[in-house]
Amino acid sequence: MRRYGLLLESDPRLPSVVSLVAGKPIAGSWWGHPSGGAIYREVNKLADRTDVVLLKLLNGKVTFVLDTLWPHVYAVGTCGEAWQVGGLSPPSQRLVELVRRNGLIRTDDPRSRLAAGSRVSAAALDLERRLLVLGVQVHTESGRHAKSLESWPHWARRINLATRMPAARAKAELAELVRRLNAEFQGKAQLPWPA
Repeated sequence: MRRYGLLLESDPRLPSVVSLVAGKPIAGSWWGHPSGGAIYREVNKLADRTDVVLLKLLNGKVTFVLDTLWPHVYAVGTCGEAWQVGGLSPPSQRLVELVRRNGLIRTDDPRSRLAAGSRVSAAALDLERRLLVLGVQVHTESGRHAKSLESWPHWARRINLATRMPAARAKAELAELVRRLNAEFQGKAQLPWPA
């Protein structure tokens, strides 16, 4: 993670928490693997670090991103390019507007259900994969899981991130980083925007 600033939760070729803990990539879900408990603990340790943020950055999968790359993801997340906003479903459009208005909202909040209807989980995932919001899995008071969706400006204020990196530079530097990562590990990681 220190070398690239990125680490996947799971991937068949690229460095990931799963392969590092299990000693090799795991085909399919890691939950039933003998190392599943250890993987779960390590994933949670990383997720709890103050210098790491989780995004659906590479291949739409959970990617741990070190703080050295936060200006990059913020610049990309706030760029509002066609790949992010083109073709958004009406529920996704309403949900992203709700997040932008409030700064932070959970998918179990009645307002998010009003915005996205019964497809709130699908809309939230769509927004995460387009990097329009920052989504974090939370355990609710009732013991269920929900997503906390945060706007990029709200996140930047919360963590005191001050950056003016241009989106074009951020995208180019992230693309070069991923190109090097793929070359070294014969990986197939892709960023969410077109090359």
